Amino acid sequence: MRFNRYYWVCSLIIFYAINLQGQLKSQADSNIHVPWIVVKGSASISSDFYDYTANPSLTQVGRRPSALYRLIFAPTITIAGVLVLPLSVNITYPETNTTTPSISAPTIMEYFTNPANALGLSGFSPKIGWAQFHLGSHTPKLSDLSGGDLQLFGLGIDLKPGNFHIKASHGISQRAVEPDLMRGGKGAYRRDMSMGRIAYGNPDSISLGLNFVHAKDDVKSLKNSTISIIPAHPLSDDSSIVIPADTLRLRAEEGFIASIDTKLLFTDGVILSAEGAISAFTADRSSALIEEGNNPLRGFYPTRSSTRFDGAGSANLSFQFTSWTLALSALYMGSGFQPIGNPFVQSDRLDLKVSPSFNLFEGDFTINGTIGKRINNLSETKGEQLNQMIANGQLSIRFSDVISLACTYSNFGIRNNRQNVFDSARIQNVSESFSIDPMFTFTAFDMMHTITTSFGMDRFDDFNIVSGLESSNDTRSAIASYIGIFNNIPLTIGANGSYLENSLFAGTLQVMTIGINASYRLFEGSLNPSVAITKTSSGFVINPADEALFMKLGVRGKINKNFSVTGNYAINNYHYGSGSSRGNSFSEQIIQIAMALTF
Repeated sequence: MRFNRYYWVCSLIIFYAINLQGQLKSQADSNIHVPWIVVKGSASISSDFYDYTANPSLTQVGRRPSALYRLIFAPTITIAGVLVLPLSVNITYPETNTTTPSISAPTIMEYFTNPANALGLSGFSPKIGWAQFHLGSHTPKLSDLSGGDLQLFGLGIDLKPGNFHIKASHGISQRAVEPDLMRGGKGAYRRDMSMGRIAYGNPDSISLGLNFVHAKDDVKSLKNSTISIIPAHPLSDDSSIVIPADTLRLRAEEGFIASIDTKLLFTDGVILSAEGAISAFTADRSSALIEEGNNPLRGFYPTRSSTRFDGAGSANLSFQFTSWTLALSALYMGSGFQPIGNPFVQSDRLDLKVSPSFNLFEGDFTINGTIGKRINNLSETKGEQLNQMIANGQLSIRFSDVISLACTYSNFGIRNNRQNVFDSARIQNVSESFSIDPMFTFTAFDMMHTITTSFGMDRFDDFNIVSGLESSNDTRSAIASYIGIFNNIPLTIGANGSYLENSLFAGTLQVMTIGINASYRLFEGSLNPSVAITKTSSGFVINPADEALFMKLGVRGKINKNFSVTGNYAINNYHYGSGSSRGNSFSEQIIQIAMALTF
């Protein structure tokens, strides 16, 4: 696939939309009535160019691709003031991957189904009154336990007739990626997902909703499911025993979630929200089917030997008043509950939390926090239960127009049920963090001055017999920044510095940074050049420190109120204090060019 074709095609689309918008504006100027078609939105094209040089050139390679292109086009077309058509085009080349496996040479369809991209009509969501439709990439948000943070590439509807709210979507949440034995890529089956919600009531007072999510891997989406081939090898404890060769294959999965959520407004400021859910999850679709009589979802979801059923529930009671609030929350997720609509949520746990907050003296004094307990591995299928303490708080005080203060504290501890301090299987650790952040804002010498400081302490104590000594560490940090804005000239200057000291088992790590920056506004802000220089020193105190010098030059030009151009040049020179197997030093250069338009 050739990226240049798509790049120029999308560029033509952008300029066509700009031209169309200009024509519509001309028509609007000649007609006192509201235009029948209104086009508004934004567009940007950017390119990053990267050069890397190592001395001597050994094994270390650059950390970025030599060239990276981005195109974002987001117009919204309104027809007759009723039909709203938001369009989204988002392309990055070379292709980037964060939550999904990478593909060396993706096809057009594979580009479509990558959550990092949105091509063509993939963000096309027309809206007519209370009806909205999705075509392409969209993220249906149902409820906390059913679905909420997965992007689908497919079709969807969102209807709000009267007190009803109906949502439904179907699409691909994971594209098919062939396993790569040479690069060690695990691969993935294509996952098709359907989800929906029907609710009645007012979401701000009283409502009741029913949600469902169904995900199914397509076993035909891969030509080869082999992950790795393990040759025959002797047993590590007894070389006379030979373990036969084995082939590991990717397993196709299937899952279903159904939930009911409700919200009740008892009186002004007192709200109860709750949700209950059940899930069925099959870890291997090739496993044997079992008797339908044991399936609570008989006739809808096939039960296999690798299928597990479980439930989850949550509740939140909140008191919201002018000067104070209080939230009591609980969350339970069974060990077999698989949150397929929220794949980054941990199951097999119980959370209990209390979260008070106070807002006094017209907002000059605020304090809030959370205290609670989490029990991980409730089922004890992954070892023993772990009890975790949750505690954090924030304090903000505004003494005057000049001085304000913020403080934060958090405490998280984990332990299992082993009470004997000499038990090698005992797990106990405590992580504490505290910071105090004063800020000063004042005017002097025809300048506005802002000084922000932060002093932090982080401590991690591991009381385990085996790993405690090596894992424990203590960190101290201090950060200060200054911004000065001249009243009589369009010049802004700044400076920053930081010091971090981390006491580890291997020694004390020190990181020091100091930097200066400045920017100037020319031609009434139409041209803004800037410069920033930062020097960093890092390393263990017993060794020579690594040194880095970073410089960035930038300029932003505003051609008119809607069109701007940005250019940046940055160079990073890094020198290893005690040398490295990867070389003695390296240099990086980055050039960034971007054009942005609003219309």
